[in-house]
Amino acid sequence: MTPRKIPHLPPQLREQLLAVVLERGYTRSPEPFQLSAGGLSHDYVDLRRALSRGEDLRLAADAVVAALDSESIAYSAIGGMTMGADPIAHAVSVVRPAEWFSVRKAEKDHGSKRRVEGADLSSLTPVVAFEDTVSTGRSLLDAIDVIAATGAPIVAACTLLDRGESAAEELSARSIPYFALLTYDDLGIVAIGGKDTRGAEPDAGRRT
Repeated sequence: MTPRKIPHLPPQLREQLLAVVLERGYTRSPEPFQLSAGGLSHDYVDLRRALSRGEDLRLAADAVVAALDSESIAYSAIGGMTMGADPIAHAVSVVRPAEWFSVRKAEKDHGSKRRVEGADLSSLTPVVAFEDTVSTGRSLLDAIDVIAATGAPIVAACTLLDRGESAAEELSARSIPYFALLTYDDLGIVAIGGKDTRGAEPDAGRRT
């Protein structure tokens, strides 16, 4: 198993981010949720809901910038598949000198038929591929395929929360550095594909 990189963050910033995710974005249910990546889980994490307040979105953007800076990642643009990447990519472009971009899930059927909106990506645009929550990594990898087709160098992939183990393997195989600010361990929940032996009481895995 290839470990993801857990970047160094100021402890207070990391704890604040974790608290917001747990308080505003995490739900545990007796009935399992159907996950977009496939499979079922009693644990559901919605980071768009968690970061819907401006102050929390700014907190997450600051954390992403701090994480990438701590690893000396030089990038000119950040983005990924709509809409999981969109809020953070927009926010990062506000708090540091960077452009945002958004990858459409399908090619437009009119106009330029572009799949990448926002920043004009080229071989001169080092980018960070971003996804708010990674489970299997499918959405992040699909976005990376589209980004690569523009010729833009992908200097890193980053997520706020990695709920599984498979994305790190796939990205390692592509020689793309991969950073996760939080993991399922931080939330006290089971990895995607793992066996949940805790029972299904609401919020049983929640840490406060």
